[in-house]
Amino acid sequence: MNVLFIYTNINGFHEDCYSVGLSSIISVTRISGHNVRLVIVKTKKEYEKVFDEIQNFKPTIIGFSSVSSQFNFVKEIATLIKKKSPDIITVCGGVHQTISPECILETNSLDGVFVGESENSFLDFLKKIENKECYENTDNFAYVKNDKLIVNKLKPLITNLDNLPYPDKEISPFEETIRITGHAPFSFARGCPYLCSYCSNHAIAKAYNLPRNHTRYRSPESSISEIEETIRKFPINKIFIQDDIFGLDKKWREEFCEKYKKRIRLKFICLLRVNFINEEFIKLLRAVGCYRVLIGIESGNEYIRNEIMNRKMSNKQIINAFNIIRKYGLLTNAINIIGIPYETENMIWDTIKLNRKVRPTFSSVNIFYPYKGTRLGDQCFFDGLVDENLYYSFSNERRETVLNYPREYKEKLINYSANWERFVYPFDLKRHLLRFVKRRFFWKYLNAARKFISLSRRRQNRQRAMQYVESSEHHCEYTII
Repeated sequence: MNVLFIYTNINGFHEDCYSVGLSSIISVTRISGHNVRLVIVKTKKEYEKVFDEIQNFKPTIIGFSSVSSQFNFVKEIATLIKKKSPDIITVCGGVHQTISPECILETNSLDGVFVGESENSFLDFLKKIENKECYENTDNFAYVKNDKLIVNKLKPLITNLDNLPYPDKEISPFEETIRITGHAPFSFARGCPYLCSYCSNHAIAKAYNLPRNHTRYRSPESSISEIEETIRKFPINKIFIQDDIFGLDKKWREEFCEKYKKRIRLKFICLLRVNFINEEFIKLLRAVGCYRVLIGIESGNEYIRNEIMNRKMSNKQIINAFNIIRKYGLLTNAINIIGIPYETENMIWDTIKLNRKVRPTFSSVNIFYPYKGTRLGDQCFFDGLVDENLYYSFSNERRETVLNYPREYKEKLINYSANWERFVYPFDLKRHLLRFVKRRFFWKYLNAARKFISLSRRRQNRQRAMQYVESSEHHCEYTII
């Protein structure tokens, strides 16, 4: 069968469009013998690309993958598809559908959504359609019948990730992501056992009736083999290991790092959590090529961080972790969130001050976004804190707030977000000078390029005019500008 996947990234938070989850679904679909194409939609103007592909490819099934902030666009595209091609089966998967399957009640243009890990369920779904069976009976499938949501039973989480093929890197925009970010993205683990209230992991665990979403790993050998296979196909200088927390399992990380040092030897970035950072671990990372780590501070206020966000870590642990990492010469990215419910402006300054204390190489900030299905997100809706009109028409995820704050406070959040580095590094003249110089040189070179193009055109016009004068049968006098 012909299966068309659609991935929307309209005004998305991430510039690149490579989704490991969708790439895994694409991979199993291709290996099963189906014809697969992918359309990436980055603006509403690109909706036409979808219909051009439908006309040329004639898919039986269209599968969307969506995060919360993109689901509104999925509904729009699905509605347009159903108007033009009502016989095409339209479905959607992703974290948003897993932790909030009732989202399908918002539209009648999707025939169903997939909940949880769906590589095996999606293949069952395709087989039922091929055999003209009722696909609504597929595991991990949710649909609407008589205006009621029905969620089928979920297959158990995949314990041996080696049974899955590597995520697709040919149809998916893997090479484009390397070009945009400078790093090749890989993911070798699924799940995070921590219960942060704003994150999807505890909500995914709840969907499976589990107390925690414990981490499962692809074996070190399989992980290294995937990198080796990818290096043979694509130009790669650096790697980004996107696991929620790298190497939680000590035995796994030691075996992985040993193989990585012998067989890969490329610089890489990973994500860590402060409460299990120690000198032994950081020494190991440095020895095998890790040059930068990303760490979530989230909030500098211990009440917000531990009681509202459920992070369960102290300022002392955060400061100690950054000191250890700095000691061994690794770069650090501190990740922060502002605009959290019940947070005051003074609490935002607690976050700024803690960042100043730990002195990260880079510091970034997101504005809180209430994801449905998460504990904190659902609490926001229950307490009436969300501007629902804005929520359902909004895509500026993590860069503006959708909470019912006063206009003045919303503008303050945008200002903190836009000028975060100036607040965290107020006396770092070198950093600000470099930023200023880059901006000045960018515009300087842009203007120089414009002048060069303009001059080239004038020269071309002059040459054309002279050629015309020389070839003319009649004598004319020209003023050439």
